Amino acid sequence: MRGYTMDKDDYLMRLRRIEGQIRGLQRMVEDETYCIDVLTQLSAATKALQSVGIGLLEEHVNHCVLEAAREGDADT
Repeated sequence: MRGYTMDKDDYLMRLRRIEGQIRGLQRMVEDETYCIDVLTQLSAATKALQSVGIGLLEEHVNHCVLEAAREGDADT
């Protein structure tokens, strides 16, 4: 099985949570919330997004790349 389909629901849930964090950041900027508070939330959202990216990369390496190597597919 190629890709991240086994963890698709988890990734979507995490991305929706990040979307909520970003909307919260927009409100904080609109409301002129204290800069440090905005930066703290921005850092949390960034870390969450990086975590999703790392998970997707791990899935790619552990499934797509390994499968392609087994099949002799140099394009993946």
